[in-house]
Amino acid sequence: MKVLRIVGLSLAAMLAVAVFAGSASAEAPEYGRCLKTTGGKFKTNKCTVASIPGEEKFEWVPGVVKNKFTTNLKEGSLITFETVGGTKLTCTGGTGEGEITGPKTTIGSYVFTGCEAVKIKCNSPGAPLGTLIGHKVEGLLGLEVEGSEPKLDKVANDLFPAEPGGFFVEFECSGLKVVARGSVLNPASENAMLSSVTLKWTSAGGKQKPEKFVNEPRDICEVSTNGGPFEQCGGNVVLILTLEEKIEINTVV
Repeated sequence: MKVLRIVGLSLAAMLAVAVFAGSASAEAPEYGRCLKTTGGKFKTNKCTVASIPGEEKFEWVPGVVKNKFTTNLKEGSLITFETVGGTKLTCTGGTGEGEITGPKTTIGSYVFTGCEAVKIKCNSPGAPLGTLIGHKVEGLLGLEVEGSEPKLDKVANDLFPAEPGGFFVEFECSGLKVVARGSVLNPASENAMLSSVTLKWTSAGGKQKPEKFVNEPRDICEVSTNGGPFEQCGGNVVLILTLEEKIEINTVV
C-alpha cells in the first residue's frame, strides 16, 4: 500500500506545465513579446542585446495579447512519480489548460488519465477509474540559476494550489484517500520567442529538480494517505505546451 501514497504527486508534477508564471511586479524575469520595431532598444529578436546606432531593430513589449495555453503529454511517453520512500505511480495521459494572468503569473487546471499504482487504478471523487482531476493552480516565475550576466539567467516556475492552504489534488486508490500539497518547480524556456514549448521535469529519489529559486527556501511537493504523515515526492514527465501566440520569458528587461 506504500505505493499508493505517490499518487498525489502526479498532479504536482503535471502542474508544473505552466511555463510562463510569476508575480505581479513588472521586472525581469517577465514574459512578453520581442517585436520588430524601427528605433527599438534591442539588436536581435530575443531582446537581450542592446542596440547600437543603426541597429535599433527590436523592442520589448511586456505582456501578451492572446493569453491562453494548453498542455499535452508528449506522444509515446509516460508520467512517472515517486516518493522519497520509493513509492511509485504512473499515468499514461495528461492534459491541461490555463492562461497568463500578469507579468509573471498564470492560472491553470489539469487532468491525468490511466493512473495506477501496483496495478490499482486511482481516481478523484466522481471521476472514472484512472482519472485524477486537479484543483486550480497558480504559477510564479523566478530565477533557478543566476548567470554571470542577466541574459545567462535560468528561469523556473513555481506552481502551487490557487486556494491558500489547499491541495493540488485529492483522490482514492482502492479505498485509500490521498492528498497532495505544497509547491513544485519546473525549468522554463527563457529569452526566445516561442509558440510551442517542450517542458521536461526530472526527479531522483522522490526529489524534484529544481527545488527552489535562487536565494529562496525549498519549495517541495508532499503527499499523505488516509491523514498520515506527509512524504516528499517528485516526478518525471515531458509535456508539450502550446500558446496562442509567440511569447518570450525575458531575463534582461
